[in-house]
Amino acid sequence: MKEVEVIHLVWKEYDWDENVYNKFNGKEDYGIYQIYGDHPIYGYNTLLYIGKARGNTYSQRLNNHYDFYVDKIPKFRKLHLSYFCENVDVNKENWNSKIDLVEKLLINSHFPAYNSQDIKNVLAKENFEKELLVLNWFERGKLLPEVSSLRTSRYYWDNEPDFFKKILTI
Repeated sequence: MKEVEVIHLVWKEYDWDENVYNKFNGKEDYGIYQIYGDHPIYGYNTLLYIGKARGNTYSQRLNNHYDFYVDKIPKFRKLHLSYFCENVDVNKENWNSKIDLVEKLLINSHFPAYNSQDIKNVLAKENFEKELLVLNWFERGKLLPEVSSLRTSRYYWDNEPDFFKKILTI
C-alpha cells in the first residue's frame, strides 16, 4: 500500500476587478490560484488558468501575468485563492516544497484553457515521494472536491496488460 499525503486547501472566491493586482499582499497570500473568465470556445465564466504564488504574494504573481491577461483573455470574472490548512503532512516549513506538486496535479486533473505545460504529460510517479490527495474546501469553483495522484501518476498503469489480468470475474 502506498503512503498518501493529504493536503487541505481552503478556497475563497473574489469578483475580478482592477484592484485584484494590489489587494493580496499579506503574509498568508500565497498558494494556488484559479482564474475564471470568458473564453471564445469554452464559454462564459470558465476555468481559464491555475497558477501558483510561491516566493511572492498573489498580487505580485498576478502583476507578472498582467500583459498576458490583457492580450489573451477577453473578460475576467472570478479569482479563487487557496489557503492551506496546517496538518500532519503540511506545515509552514514544507508548504513551498508541496506547492509545485499540488499545482501540477490540479492542472493535470482539470485541463484549464490557458495552461498547457502540465496537461501534456502524465505525471511521473517519480515526482511524488508519497502519493498526494488534495481536498478542496468551500469556494473551490469548478475544481473537483478531491484530486489524487493515485489516478494520474501512472502508478497503477505502468504494466497495463498485467493490471487488466487482475479484474475480478464472477
